[in-house]
Amino acid sequence: MSTPTAVTDPVAAPASPKRPRGLLGAVAGSTMEVFDFTIYNTFAPFFAAAFFVASPGNTTGAFLQSLAVLAVGFIARPLGSLLFGHISDTRGRRVSLYLTSLTALLGTLLIALSPTHDTIGIGAAIVLVSARIIQGLAHGGEQPAAGAYVAEVATPRTRGAWSAWVYMSIMAGGALATLLGALLSSTVGAEALRAWAWRVPFFVGALGSVVALYLVWRLHETEVFTETSANVDKPSVWAEMWAARRPALQIIGLTIGLTIAFQNWAAIGGYHIAVFHSNPAQVLWVGVVSQVLAIGALPLWGRLSDRIGRKPVTLIGFVGLALTTYPFMAFLDGSWQRMALTMVVSFLLLSAPLSIAPALMAELVPTSIRTIGVGFSYALATAVFGGTVPFLQTWISSTWGPQDFGLYVTAALVVSIVVALRIPETRGKDLAADATTASDRTLTPAAHATKEN
Repeated sequence: MSTPTAVTDPVAAPASPKRPRGLLGAVAGSTMEVFDFTIYNTFAPFFAAAFFVASPGNTTGAFLQSLAVLAVGFIARPLGSLLFGHISDTRGRRVSLYLTSLTALLGTLLIALSPTHDTIGIGAAIVLVSARIIQGLAHGGEQPAAGAYVAEVATPRTRGAWSAWVYMSIMAGGALATLLGALLSSTVGAEALRAWAWRVPFFVGALGSVVALYLVWRLHETEVFTETSANVDKPSVWAEMWAARRPALQIIGLTIGLTIAFQNWAAIGGYHIAVFHSNPAQVLWVGVVSQVLAIGALPLWGRLSDRIGRKPVTLIGFVGLALTTYPFMAFLDGSWQRMALTMVVSFLLLSAPLSIAPALMAELVPTSIRTIGVGFSYALATAVFGGTVPFLQTWISSTWGPQDFGLYVTAALVVSIVVALRIPETRGKDLAADATTASDRTLTPAAHATKEN
């Protein structure tokens, strides 16, 4: 009689770590998260004037204001990571993933339906800021829950390869958004994009979030979480996070270089359109090709990390980016050919640490606070350093030159290299073996024996 329940109730049947079900559902929200970010960043040069007043002859001013709103969404991420991370670590990965997808849907629809400055004045900017805050809350909790889910359903020997699915979905979201931008710019043209067509990708994003909700609903909870939540008495979340403060700081250190480098190259298309005044269609097609190639490289890096370790693969990507970013940024001149060369190489190098970041971070933090421990640290770093990248990139590069922003990116990568050299090698770690609470980890052997008796 238990078999029908396991089949019909997604919550009742935990996913097998050897044959995980619904992997697409676990990463669908990640796809839409980056789709939302990319369409905002890609179409900001077109919709900026709909929300902000630009001075005559200075379209960059409105563009910079729209990028400042983008940063506001990132600031909301740490709060979202605490809220949805707590839900994930207490109620389950599946519940958290469903709620984050639902919240993201509301934010995306709000932008798609928003009135313009000509209609309600400054109220349009207020609506845009509110929508980005809602999206930021959702995005702060979505990716860590997805990373925890995938890491927990994978076997220790294949976790690196499975982890690559998270960023494959993330890169797919960016590629799909850029492809949509390329198609729209090639068909309706720049004038239509400024007038009304900029709303189309936000409606598409809302539809994608509906699909993600359906896929998440069909998920099974992971066995690691189910067994841990049933057998482990959890103390205060804050006590758990304090006990895991060292890996939290390590995650922040790794994320600083990763998020700044990723956001730099993800935003380079919008920078070319707004500052270099490059052909939008050419720029966006270059972005599509670069991201598709990176998607193909992600599982290869993930499998390599299962063979030689997380640290070597992470360092290959970070060191490669640190050596190439400054000369690549100085090499840019607005042409699609130079953008293609630098963007392809940079995304291939980025795919090394990106492919295993969910596995590595999950392996650093114990099961009982895996989502909130990873999520808050990751969201804090992305809020402070990642969300400001498009704004700083445009401001610094247009004021001095692209190579000057390359120095900032390189400095961040050096910080992450130092941290990567100091983290333990976690390849092959059994995630079920660390299912102890902070209070358990501080007990003496005699106290453990007493507790067990």
